[in-house]
Amino acid sequence: MKLVYFNGRGLAETTRVIFAVAGQEYEDFRYPLTVLDWSTFKMIRDEFDNDKKAGKLKKSMDKLPRLEVDDQVIFQSKAIERFLANKFGLMGNTPLEAAFIDSICETIRDFKDSYLKLKNTASENKNNVIQSYFSETLSPQLAILNGIITARQVSNNNFTSKYVFGNIISLADIVIFLFFTDFFDNKEEILNLLQNVETLKTIVNNVGALDSVINWLANRPETPF
Repeated sequence: MKLVYFNGRGLAETTRVIFAVAGQEYEDFRYPLTVLDWSTFKMIRDEFDNDKKAGKLKKSMDKLPRLEVDDQVIFQSKAIERFLANKFGLMGNTPLEAAFIDSICETIRDFKDSYLKLKNTASENKNNVIQSYFSETLSPQLAILNGIITARQVSNNNFTSKYVFGNIISLADIVIFLFFTDFFDNKEEILNLLQNVETLKTIVNNVGALDSVINWLANRPETPF
């Protein structure tokens, strides 16, 4: 399999961690990218632009990431993640478990979208607005999500769970881990919130303690995003 993206974490990093956790080899193809101005998203990406003009990326709607599998192309980051999670046994053991995993992943995506909307605003009070997001919006939402996962564990008699579903890692655990450790610029603020949600904290710590994840984080390329 060949994963195609830019030389950055971005929309492809969850997929790369899935490969790492599953212990699966793949080609990690990265188009060179130079960021000139984040505020206007001005970048130099000549190789990507040339391939796009040449029609080489039509099978993924001229967008990235894309995953090439047996001469077929899967595109859209969430579709790629779900495909690989299913392939590698990271979507639970039943359709209901898969749906619960999917629900958690989509909830995390909502958290990200609401933050990015604030981050990309031109408001003069942006810093105050972002600070309020952490304390007034995200903190109570994390408490609710933490309670939902905890209640699910208790109902399944998983009182010493390492992950969302007992001791079996899933896509939801990977998504939760990267949300707390890789998504925000302000690492201190999000890690402070993590201390108040014990079940989520346990998941993050256990994913981060996996040798495969430790190795990936230690050896992945240094990138601008």
